Amino acid sequence: RMQRCNLSDTEEHASNMETMEKQLLAMRSTLPQKNSFIIKAILGDLNVQLRNQEEKFHYKERYEIFKLRVTILVGLWAVCCLFFPFELAMYMLHFMLVWYYATVTIREHILRANGSRIRSWWLAHHYLSLGLSAMSVTLHDDDVAFKEIFLYFTIYISFVQFLQFYYQRSSLVRLVTLGRISRTAEVTAEGPRRKTFTDLQFLLPFLIGGYMFQFYNAYFFGKNWLVTPHASWQVLGIAIIFALLGLGNSSTTLRVYFSKVKQRRPSISKSS
Repeated sequence: RMQRCNLSDTEEHASNMETMEKQLLAMRSTLPQKNSFIIKAILGDLNVQLRNQEEKFHYKERYEIFKLRVTILVGLWAVCCLFFPFELAMYMLHFMLVWYYATVTIREHILRANGSRIRSWWLAHHYLSLGLSAMSVTLHDDDVAFKEIFLYFTIYISFVQFLQFYYQRSSLVRLVTLGRISRTAEVTAEGPRRKTFTDLQFLLPFLIGGYMFQFYNAYFFGKNWLVTPHASWQVLGIAIIFALLGLGNSSTTLRVYFSKVKQRRPSISKSS
């Protein structure tokens, strides 16, 4: 009986600690924070702190919708470029990607300034993707094979991002309806970290497929840079960035997945 009481007290203490931690994180997100170097460089000393959780939620919502719309546009444009490979259309696609990643990076810095727990890797990911898109703009006109594989990759990534958005949104709506999370909960996280275990189980094969695509692109561009006489430096740069993206994405996503597996084991043992 005493052991049961001690176990009950321990569980209650752990629950209280978890509640307090959530409250502290919520309080921390409302405190004013210094602008990052990027925000200062682009916007100066402009105050980007949003006033309350509702405003933060709406800003996050508009950010997600912006990503969805541009993802659909980029995917459809890449399909058109595949069937109608006009040079101007290709340049417009690459410039669109440069603009997209630059805009997303600025918005994510604003979200972090308002308490969003976006992992540093995802910011680095967008910086690398920005550099990748900028290098792709300057590829030589005779690098047809490079441009074709880039189009296939862009179409696949657009499909995965589209899938992520709708699957996460349906899961969040379900959790809010069941009362397991608050309506403003999605302001606080980004990337695979905010996905539920079920989300990750469903999306993991598609995510790993994208990471394998990135490793293949690194091999493809690197090999062509080695064997092609007078190959441009952009080919080597693109190979290096694809390798970094594959390593960073796969390690981050798998680390999140296994951490969720560990979190899931205690709940399974309790229910049994």
